[in-house]
Amino acid sequence: MDNTINTYKLIIKQLLQDYEDFGNAESHIELIFDDERMRYMAVWVGWRQYKRLHQCAIHIDIVGDSIVIQCNDTEESIINRLVEMGVSPDKISLGFIHPHHQQCQETMTEPVADVVSVGNS
Repeated sequence: MDNTINTYKLIIKQLLQDYEDFGNAESHIELIFDDERMRYMAVWVGWRQYKRLHQCAIHIDIVGDSIVIQCNDTEESIINRLVEMGVSPDKISLGFIHPHHQQCQETMTEPVADVVSVGNS
């Protein structure tokens, strides 16, 4: 299992590093990697005109032997990316879906769109 967890850590870090170059003159993505607690984030930091910007773009945790997507405020399906990178779909769950409804997620045969919009345009 340690091998699997270490592989998950590397995959998640690689996935998040793809977002590091996103940004503009006023804002950028900061990556937060906590290997001890197995929490990984990409956070928008900067300014949007005169408004301070500090917003989670992606938050992924490793819980037990599974990957939990806590937040995905991007247009990309992180589930599909993780599967392409070698993670078994049954080891991925969406933490932003209420536990009562996660059983429905498990019975779906189509990939789940894991885009969450917070409405901060």
